[in-house]
Amino acid sequence: MGGFDVISVNVVQWSFVLLVCYDPRRTFSRLRIAKEGVSADGRADKRSLDGYWEQRYPEKLSERIPWVLTLLVSLRLSNWRIGEPSHDHTQPIKPMSRREFCHRATLLALQSFLILDITSAFVREDPYFHVSGTSIDDPWPIPQPSTSIYIEILRKLPPRIPRATILATQAYACITQGGSLPTIPVVAINALGFWPDEWSPQTWPIFFGPFSSVTERGLRGLWGGWWHQTNRYTTSTPGRTLSQALGISTASTLGYAILTTSAFLLSGMMHMGLVPSKPRETQLSASEMKLYIASFFWLQIPAFVFEIQVSAICERFSPALKGSSFARALTLFWVFSWMVFTLPLLAVPFRELRYWKYPPLPISIIGVITGRGLWNWT
Repeated sequence: MGGFDVISVNVVQWSFVLLVCYDPRRTFSRLRIAKEGVSADGRADKRSLDGYWEQRYPEKLSERIPWVLTLLVSLRLSNWRIGEPSHDHTQPIKPMSRREFCHRATLLALQSFLILDITSAFVREDPYFHVSGTSIDDPWPIPQPSTSIYIEILRKLPPRIPRATILATQAYACITQGGSLPTIPVVAINALGFWPDEWSPQTWPIFFGPFSSVTERGLRGLWGGWWHQTNRYTTSTPGRTLSQALGISTASTLGYAILTTSAFLLSGMMHMGLVPSKPRETQLSASEMKLYIASFFWLQIPAFVFEIQVSAICERFSPALKGSSFARALTLFWVFSWMVFTLPLLAVPFRELRYWKYPPLPISIIGVITGRGLWNWT
């Protein structure tokens, strides 16, 4: 595709974190699953820890190579201790049973399928997702005879709300599907003894956190607790390191602002890689589309500042309001409103790049119900 992409930028950022912000050889330990809760050989750098043994930077080259290679792909630093209490107290990850994991992954895969199927039916009939220059606030097109009832219900809402919601739910469904359905065969191979436990998905943390984080902490909970944390350390660690170098606690308002700025500034730069350097048949240039994507992430920074200030004022003058059902509902409304306002920034380049040209699923239950047929890819 030419130029830089998401993966290459992520590799550069992760390399910077490991080489500049941390000293893995001195402070990192890999927590490895132990048979019967003890280490393999009882060496001094390996000690029993709740069914795990702790492996520091190995001296032997044969052990060091897999240690380093595992660290390079451990973007969430799961089952690693890194010398930071905020991270280390959550380790090691409590693994699921294979049955529990497969049950959960199957339900998530079905949920994602239904979300993509339902929203794709809406996308197919809405020119906003296909015609360049269409505003998210443009009125709905004239309904067709094949328009389903649920789409007619959505048409009663202001166009911006369903369109932004579809973008958000499709992003969630695609990421969830990718983290659930492909993992089931791997767990099955692990059950047969052909795949090690440490590389089997049931020993990893779940992809998304509890949605209650959003109602409790707003945007901070959405990005820091509920949404997947794959890029958390690659983007926020430089800000933490800068705060520590300046002697500023990340628990302070200034320190948290530095950390947040680092996270979203670098995340915006990384996601700019979704746009190829020379896109074909688009109305916007590559630079314009990259700026649209980056702006979505960069705008989260002032929103965080606003949210923190409002939360502080509310806690000062109405402490009883904190944690109440009203406060949770108000927080959810704030997050939803902000996402409806900012998500269209992502929709513009996605539309130009023809993300919605083809249905994401080969078959469609909604297609059968509405008479369009089972197969989408025809």
